[in-house]
Amino acid sequence: MKPYLFDWMINGQRIRVPSFGVFLATAFSTAYFLSLKNAQKLRIDTKHVERLFLLILVSSIFGGRLFHVFFEEPSFYWNHPSKIVAVWEGGFTFYGAMLSSVAAIFCYCRIKRLAFLNLLDLIATSTLLSIAIGRIGCFLAGCCWGKTCSLPWAVAHGTESVHPTQLYESIGTFFLFIFCQKNLFTRTFFGSIGLKALLGYSILRFFVEFFRGDVYRGFILNGLMSYSQMISVLLAVTAATFLWILRPKNSS
Repeated sequence: MKPYLFDWMINGQRIRVPSFGVFLATAFSTAYFLSLKNAQKLRIDTKHVERLFLLILVSSIFGGRLFHVFFEEPSFYWNHPSKIVAVWEGGFTFYGAMLSSVAAIFCYCRIKRLAFLNLLDLIATSTLLSIAIGRIGCFLAGCCWGKTCSLPWAVAHGTESVHPTQLYESIGTFFLFIFCQKNLFTRTFFGSIGLKALLGYSILRFFVEFFRGDVYRGFILNGLMSYSQMISVLLAVTAATFLWILRPKNSS
C-alpha cells in the first residue's frame, strides 16, 4: 500500500498528497476528456457533456460517500461525524456514486429533452475507463482489500497476504472499456453500449465480491450476499431485460 503518493517535509511542515485523491481526480478528468472526444464523433453537443460532468461530479461524490456512510460503516461515522467529509481518506462506494449519477443524467435529459440512452452510451464508456483508473487508487490507499491467500500475486495488507481485488476489478473494467469504446460508433440502437457496460460490470463486480475481505461493507441473507452483490444481480437483470426489449426486431 501507498496511501500517500507524495510525503514531503517542507520548512518543518508535512505535506501529503493522498494516492486515492490523485487517482480519483485523474479518473474523472480522463473520463471527461474522452467523453468530449466521443461526443464530437457522435455529433452530441459538447455543452451537454460539460454540464453533465459537473452534475456527475457532485452527485457521485454525494451518493458514493453517503452509501458508504449509511450502509458500510454507520457506527464509525456516528461516532466520528467529522470524518464524513474526509473523502480523500477513502470510503467511496461505486454503486452509490453510479446510481446517483444515473439519476442525475436521467433528470438532465428529461429537462433538456435529450435521448437518455444515447447519453448513457457515451457516459458509460468513459465511466469504465475511470473505474479502471480509480481502482488503482483504491489499491494504493488499501481500501476494498481482498481475502487472505497464498497465490503468487498476493499483496501485503498489514501483516497478511491478500487478493489484490482492486486490481482484479481494474483489469476487468479496462477490458470492458476497450469493448465498449470499439463498438460505440457502430452501435445498432441507443442504449446498446450503456446497457452492455452495465451488464458486464455487474457480472464482474458480483464475482470480485467473493474475493473481497473488507467484511464491514455489509451483507444480507445471513451473510450469503454482500450489498454490492445484491445490487449487481438487480442491475444485471435490468440491463439484460432492456437489451432484449430494445434490440432490433430483425435480430430476434
